[in-house]
Amino acid sequence: MQTWDYIIVGAGSAGCVLANRLSADPAKRVLLLEAGPSDRSPYIHVPAALIKAVGNPRFDWCLLAEPDPTRYDKVDLWPAGRTLGGSSSINGMLYVRGAREDFDEWAMLGNRGWSFDDVLPAFKRIETTRFGHDTLRGRDGPMHVQELRTTHELGGVFLRAGEQCGAAFNEDYNGATQEGVARPQVTQRDGWRWSSARAFLDPARSRANLRIETNRSVHRVEFDGVRCTGVRLHAVAGDGADGEHALRRLAPGGEVILAAGSLGSPKILMHSGIGDPDMLRSFDLPVRVARTAVGANLQEHPNSLVCASVNVRTFNMDATPWRMFRNAVRWLFTGRGPASSPYPHAVAFLRSAPDEPRPDLQFLFGPFAFSFDERGILPYLGPAVSIVVNTCRPRGRGRVSLRTADPLAPVRIEHSMLADADDLRRQIAGCRLARRLLQAPAFAPYATCEYLPGPQADDDAAWIEHIRRTSFLGYHPVGTCRMGSDADAVVTPELAVRGVEGLRVADASVMPRLVSANTNAATLMIGERAAEFLTRR
Repeated sequence: MQTWDYIIVGAGSAGCVLANRLSADPAKRVLLLEAGPSDRSPYIHVPAALIKAVGNPRFDWCLLAEPDPTRYDKVDLWPAGRTLGGSSSINGMLYVRGAREDFDEWAMLGNRGWSFDDVLPAFKRIETTRFGHDTLRGRDGPMHVQELRTTHELGGVFLRAGEQCGAAFNEDYNGATQEGVARPQVTQRDGWRWSSARAFLDPARSRANLRIETNRSVHRVEFDGVRCTGVRLHAVAGDGADGEHALRRLAPGGEVILAAGSLGSPKILMHSGIGDPDMLRSFDLPVRVARTAVGANLQEHPNSLVCASVNVRTFNMDATPWRMFRNAVRWLFTGRGPASSPYPHAVAFLRSAPDEPRPDLQFLFGPFAFSFDERGILPYLGPAVSIVVNTCRPRGRGRVSLRTADPLAPVRIEHSMLADADDLRRQIAGCRLARRLLQAPAFAPYATCEYLPGPQADDDAAWIEHIRRTSFLGYHPVGTCRMGSDADAVVTPELAVRGVEGLRVADASVMPRLVSANTNAATLMIGERAAEFLTRR
């Protein structure tokens, strides 16, 4: 049987980076396993088609959480990409590293080598962008970070409104400071989505020492004593393997790297006997390493909406079959138009109160309105704009655990998003500020009329009711395989799983704390850092 020096489980944001970097050494045999199909679909490559990808079981695991008691038992869809590129193939493409202080905090928590100064070289290596200064931004990396090629006039109006409300314009929120109003930076190249697969896998596909297998779902990691020896997988229907079990084995001294995401990596660890011993025994699963932190520490950005109708045409009015087809044709030939423009068209990082030491709220402005439910993204068909508000560093925590002993069963996701009073306070402050932005003089010519929550929301009780009934996820789960130097951490600062040998985790699940931003950029960086750790052994 063929053996491998590295087996990477999951071809998502970090997994694709690892496959590229590790296979750059022709002496190393690298196997990349992806549970989903290839990424050959316009739903992935056309930026605005993400509304057809999120909630689509072909490309999304479509996991449903347990009812949230803090939001009237709402059941959330927790999207997770299941295709080459993972969630970078179905996300909103917004590229935000996070604040300098986020990574310095990781280091202060005992993660040596993860301060901002430590991770900056990795951030620079992975990106190509014209934004910012050479000392802080990359110029020749695989991941293209660009401006939107087509923006609605109201995006500029939002920037002016922000300045009228006291915020400064920030040319580069991924630079020296995050604070201010700004134009969005997106993972696109000439109007095409530039996923981790496009950026890192495509240049490496021809390497003889790299093998990419799609439709391969890993059930567990195999061991000989404490030493990892490979993975056991189950082929997905349609790949000609009739679903039989199979092994992929490591060469002596090889390593398995789990990059299956914050919902997938802890699941594989638990089925491998690494996790909460009481839960594992309840499903008659063997306990290899008792580690209650596996699946714990789940963090997500709570999001709230403030929407207003306007007197100009907005992009959500193009969410009809004929207009979507017309815009797709325009995009195909020019790389421009509404099909090239995801949400948002402007962003802001602001403080909920003057005495906050740094921005604690993120605002996303779009020239369209929508809502979310278990079916995915639902567009609003009238002319409207929306502002999404999220608390950058929420205190609320949840957990991922097994539902049954069946490795094909979805995990149980428990997260009471608004259980923490401080998170709720910040969301209220953010929604009030969003209303101020829409009422700024810059928006006056557009006759904005707030319809969500509406002018009747004029005290904290009304805002709380609005937030509890309409809030949704940021689609940024992290923390379920927390790294740290303490004995309870799942992985070390070098991302090695504690208690075993030859096994690492490299994805958003290792983040000890959620970054003050969308998570794709930081996850790409984690993949780059993991490759560093492995190649310098």
